[in-house]
Amino acid sequence: MRNAAIEVRPVAATDAPAAAIPLLPMLTCIAAGLALALTPALVWRLKTGVWACLQQPETFYYLQIAAQAWYNHLWYISDPIVADGVTFYPWLQYVPVVVLVRTLGLSIFSVALFWSLFAGVGIGASLYLVFWRFLRRPWIPAGLTIVCMSEFGFCGIHLSSFVSCGLHDMAGQLKRLVSALVIHPVGLWTNPFIQWRTPNPALDLPFLFIQIIAVANARERPRRLNLWMSGLAFGLLFYLYFYLWTMVAAGLFIALLFDRAGRKVYRWTLLLGFAIGVPDLVLSMRSREMVSAEAVTRFGMFVPVSRTAYPDFPLLCTMLAIAIVILVGLWIRKTRRFELIYLLSLLLAGILLTYSRLITGLFFHEYHFDWLSWPIWLVLVLITIASVAEPWIPRRPKYGLAFAALVIFYFISAIYLNVIDVTRTRFGNQQLQDFVRYRTQRMAPGVPPLIPRSRVAGSEAFCELAAVAENQRMLSGWTVPISVALRFKLGVESRPQRTSDRSRACGICPSDFG
Repeated sequence: MRNAAIEVRPVAATDAPAAAIPLLPMLTCIAAGLALALTPALVWRLKTGVWACLQQPETFYYLQIAAQAWYNHLWYISDPIVADGVTFYPWLQYVPVVVLVRTLGLSIFSVALFWSLFAGVGIGASLYLVFWRFLRRPWIPAGLTIVCMSEFGFCGIHLSSFVSCGLHDMAGQLKRLVSALVIHPVGLWTNPFIQWRTPNPALDLPFLFIQIIAVANARERPRRLNLWMSGLAFGLLFYLYFYLWTMVAAGLFIALLFDRAGRKVYRWTLLLGFAIGVPDLVLSMRSREMVSAEAVTRFGMFVPVSRTAYPDFPLLCTMLAIAIVILVGLWIRKTRRFELIYLLSLLLAGILLTYSRLITGLFFHEYHFDWLSWPIWLVLVLITIASVAEPWIPRRPKYGLAFAALVIFYFISAIYLNVIDVTRTRFGNQQLQDFVRYRTQRMAPGVPPLIPRSRVAGSEAFCELAAVAENQRMLSGWTVPISVALRFKLGVESRPQRTSDRSRACGICPSDFG
């Protein structure tokens, strides 16, 4: 009888076969992601006749970096101000897209379009898989994914604490919709919305979500293949984004302390990931040696600052963030949903790193962790709410209908706000006008091109477009001081070393741009 009891024991969870991924809900999320990401590009196409979208303040700067690979050396990027100068930006976000766009015979401006394309597909698929991995229902994860993607702070910019700004964005998005439709139905708005900021964080989030899924699979089934996949997913982050791999590394260390059942997984993930990321760490240290201390200070990497001068992170928001972490942690412990400990650890790591200046007294643009923390916060809170509400939905069909209506409404409102971001904001209109003027003046048939790799001066809008469209280097502008390859002496810019006799000041300043 004792042996018989052993024979009929239930199958362990680690031996259970993996469920098939619902294909139709995931394709729906991918379609929604593409619609949200490419709506501004479609409006630009209708307005300019060109498939391009320069709808973010930093787009020109990132395109200048991509242009170095496009025009001068295909397989690596360099500083856009100094010829062949070193840059701290990651290779993986630029070169593969540039190679693809050049292979297809498209213009350099299409790089930004493909960034949005990859972000829409990647976030739609990977975020759905995260929700489905922890909820195991086909359509509720799809609805939650579309809500997250439709939220303007999810892939955008946060200028304050992630909790306060995130909650403000969700409520503020509805306020902007009411204002655009009712209060101010005509006229221009002051600031852009910036829903899908590319390449960061929109291109980083799919890799973060894939790493979360890999860790969850390895924790559930700690087989050799799953452990290797978890380590590989972490190691890849080293080549993608500094703030991404550091936050994930901190999250793995925190989970190693609190999740006893998953310590083997976290330990091997850290070991394998760091082994894979060593080449990038060595390259980063070598790049740091190639720039001057003054350039690093000017760029703002690990610069000593006052711990008390911290206006972006009010005390109330800090307390609210800690309270949410504690409440979600207590719910995880009560319901024994220990597979969510890693998500909670990532959130806690993001909070600690975002507020690290209070501890270290160093500034290193740590607000970038805010861009990655808010999506984790929103995903974890929505998983908690969906898990609590799940028993009520089958018994109350009207709740399901109300949820579907909310998802559709939020998605349509995000599409509409994306449209008026191009047509009814001062920044969007200015970007359109500048592009059309430059295209008329410089990209028309019969207009002789500027000498490549020359220095261009004049209106900043004109120079930014010339740097991307005609391989020019800006003589001034907001991107010049942040170049880590540029050296200043006694407060005066020293001339970068010329690589050819063709480098010269063009002095172009068309009246339309002045």
